[in-house]
Amino acid sequence: MSIIMERQRGNQLLRIISEYMTNLKEKGQKLAKDNTMENLVNFTPRYNLIKSYLDDVERALDRSGLCYVKITFITLSKLLTGWSPIYFITEVPLAWDMILDTPYIAGSEIKGIVKNYFKEVTSNDKVESCLYGDEGKMGKVIFFNAYPIDGKNVLTYDIITPHYNGAKDEYNVKPIPIKFLAINKGITFKTYLAFDNKELNECGKDSLYLLLKTMIFSMRIGWGRKVTRGYGSLDIKEMDVKCHGE
Repeated sequence: MSIIMERQRGNQLLRIISEYMTNLKEKGQKLAKDNTMENLVNFTPRYNLIKSYLDDVERALDRSGLCYVKITFITLSKLLTGWSPIYFITEVPLAWDMILDTPYIAGSEIKGIVKNYFKEVTSNDKVESCLYGDEGKMGKVIFFNAYPIDGKNVLTYDIITPHYNGAKDEYNVKPIPIKFLAINKGITFKTYLAFDNKELNECGKDSLYLLLKTMIFSMRIGWGRKVTRGYGSLDIKEMDVKCHGE
């Protein structure tokens, strides 16, 4: 299917939300939400469109004169990350790109996650501030959004059961399971990091090594929410470093 035909299909999320609003009036909130969640679980991103966009990003990086790292990774467990306007349906925040019409992981969130793990890899505050920035100071590394490029059923169901919602003590507990959506395991993502090699070296000769080491470490520990419960585990499939003129 051509990219033009992909665009002509319209925004799938907006169509799903429109169906939700119609069902809300006709069937009530529970049935409307159940139907919408089912549609989202059966949703397939337009991988051709996403890959075309990422190809454009890579060509732009090639022309920019910057060094960049192309990273392809796969989710080993369910992933909860970001925020979007469909919180009222998904029950948990879930980042959604309204242009590419797909769940994604925001570059700003990736930067924050990796920066937090950097403290565990090295206690060098000076290098950390140089790489990631600080108050009134920009970092040396640009973190791009990560987009899904392969995988079936990018979203899946999960269950959370609040036990003390409104209950004063354990005798009055009435657990009610709540179904929500998460990014599925087995989904392949692609993202980029970009930097000026000369500026990065100002942070220290091992800066790139520490940056990539922290990226790998953070993926093994987990990204997003509920990592202590097994969510957000990732595995790198490809990591390719390219510098202009090298």
